[in-house]
Amino acid sequence: MDEVTTKQLDRAETCWVTALQRVRDSDLNRTSGAGEWTNAELINHVIGGGVRYTLLLGQASTAEAEATRGVDHLGDDRLESFWTHERTFRALVNECDLHTPVAHRIGSIPGTQLVQMRILELALHAADLSRGTGHDWPIDESLAEFISTELGDLIIALGAEGGYRPPRPVGEEVTYAQRVLLLSGR
Repeated sequence: MDEVTTKQLDRAETCWVTALQRVRDSDLNRTSGAGEWTNAELINHVIGGGVRYTLLLGQASTAEAEATRGVDHLGDDRLESFWTHERTFRALVNECDLHTPVAHRIGSIPGTQLVQMRILELALHAADLSRGTGHDWPIDESLAEFISTELGDLIIALGAEGGYRPPRPVGEEVTYAQRVLLLSGR
């Protein structure tokens, strides 16, 4: 993985962890900013994303990865559960050939795109979780700029696959963070 992507994945993980650390037990059953999901369901989805992406990079089938969607990944410690699965994902990212296609549910995609999708998942769901807990989105400007300029087309493409809501109009006078939210229909 190239240095820029590595730094942006680090930043996306920090963004997610900051949002996750703000969650109180009383927030878990509140509605998140991600559709009909509660905050607990959203957290479980993101932790499970680490599991699924690791399986996919390891050349598991789409069915094997999708079978993890119904599993409770929260454990006794949400933060520790996240890091356990994220560290496994990161180790495999550094070991495998990211140009090798993986069997994602949207189709065969290179591992490099899967890593980009993980960056998006962590950062955008940090926005959703922050909305669900009543906090500001903890994204830094560098990550927002990277997503806006380097991954904006991917957000729109994933939206066409049902991964995000349709993009909202983006004005000229918006920050990178605002642009990212608008591109993802938030």
